[in-house]
Amino acid sequence: MVKKGLLGALLLSAVFSVGLLIWVRSVFADDTVRKALAAQLSKALGQPVTVDGIGATIYPRVTVNLDEVAIGAPAKIHVKRLKVGADLGALLSRRIEHATLELSGARIELPLPAFSLGGSSTSPSSATKPPVDLVSVDAVVLRDVAITSAGRTLSGDVEVLPEAKGLNLKRISLTADKTMINLTGHITDVSGPVGDVSIKAGALNFDHLLAFAGDFAKGAGIQSSSHTSSSYPTTATPPRSPAGPPMNITVSLDATRATMGQLTLEKLVAKARLAADALTLDPVSFGVFGGHYDGALTFMLGAVPDFRLNAKVSDVDVAAAAAFAGSPGMITGRLSGKIGLTGRGMDASSVTQSARGTMRVDIVNGKIRNLGLVHTVVVATSGRANASSAGASRDESFNRLGATLAIANGSATTQDLRFDSKDLLLTAAGTIRLDGTAINLPAEVQLSDDLSKQAGRDLVRYMQDHGRVTLPATITGSAAAPQVRVDVAGLAQRAITNRATEEAQKALTKGLRGLFKK
Repeated sequence: MVKKGLLGALLLSAVFSVGLLIWVRSVFADDTVRKALAAQLSKALGQPVTVDGIGATIYPRVTVNLDEVAIGAPAKIHVKRLKVGADLGALLSRRIEHATLELSGARIELPLPAFSLGGSSTSPSSATKPPVDLVSVDAVVLRDVAITSAGRTLSGDVEVLPEAKGLNLKRISLTADKTMINLTGHITDVSGPVGDVSIKAGALNFDHLLAFAGDFAKGAGIQSSSHTSSSYPTTATPPRSPAGPPMNITVSLDATRATMGQLTLEKLVAKARLAADALTLDPVSFGVFGGHYDGALTFMLGAVPDFRLNAKVSDVDVAAAAAFAGSPGMITGRLSGKIGLTGRGMDASSVTQSARGTMRVDIVNGKIRNLGLVHTVVVATSGRANASSAGASRDESFNRLGATLAIANGSATTQDLRFDSKDLLLTAAGTIRLDGTAINLPAEVQLSDDLSKQAGRDLVRYMQDHGRVTLPATITGSAAAPQVRVDVAGLAQRAITNRATEEAQKALTKGLRGLFKK
């Protein structure tokens, strides 16, 4: 008896399921429904929507399947299959409520067309009731979505929950260049949009990020329009003014590694703000050339981004930085300082040519290749071409090299360059091309006591200044082949001046002695 009851229940369930399936397909798989849903979506989004096919299933939930959906003119969004899962109770009244939209095989091209959420999903002047009324959406899920921007593609899965005027970005997992990017957050107002987003990535490409942000900003802001029908395609979304708030998205960035042009950054952490015209990272910190950057960084959105940076840098490997700038092997040491620059572009050449601003840099425990400063000074002061420094390395070690630099037109200008080593102290003012192709630094060189001993006695006697031998010199040439020249004419002039001063002092002393004797 129990078996017969169970069998009867199963048969009844099967009959009900078959009947439900037939009813669902007869109601929701009709071509009239396809056209009606396309029209309602079009009104709701403010963009043309076409649907090529329609079907329906009942497990695990009653679902209407829309095939080959295209949105926009020209179409910027293509969906292979759009599944609309809805509550059975509402469906009995031919209403789709609390729906889950699942998009499979979606292809989205940025910038998006101008959407206008809030339009009536049914025409208030229509005399006939639509075969199906799309009322509300509780969740949107994208499977195997591809987002294309400037020829670059992000692919993955997206799950979004509509909330009041905004969206809950429950889970967005995208892959770009074999790197996973995870995004979560809330958009509080889609008409800006306005919200807070968190991005975590193993690697981040700033070139791609800026292109994506620029394209996103062009199509950002979903305008709302007034509507008179109670039917609405999102949950609890009230009508709003067509003039929405300005775009303002706060982004928490956390990337193990990032690239900016050809530059590699390590452990990037930033609080960013995305507006319609700019991406600002403030504060931002990352490792670069073995050192660290702490400060702010702003990119103006565009095909070639303008940038503005203001930061402190510390313990930067100068050799690595010089190699990146195109002058490998020119200089070594560890750099710290303050930088305030504006410019344009992402590659080293563009940055070098466009940079404007100021820098204060101090490099410690380094070496300048092939400078030959000590050798030149020894030869000039000794008067012998085969002085003791001949044959020695022309690389110049230093304890500290510092300068305040004004950056403009591809050059750095300084009034306070100071090169301090165990053999001499050099102070200079002049210009250096940022690409290292030209140097022009008039300078003064003060010799150490040990180096002064190698100079001629008369030179030591007549060229001292405040107890140290001081020589006029000029550094010219290029970073690859610097040339140091001791100003012989200036040297002679100083010697004459010092000699005249000495003789005048002698005469004055002699005259005073004679006066007192009388």
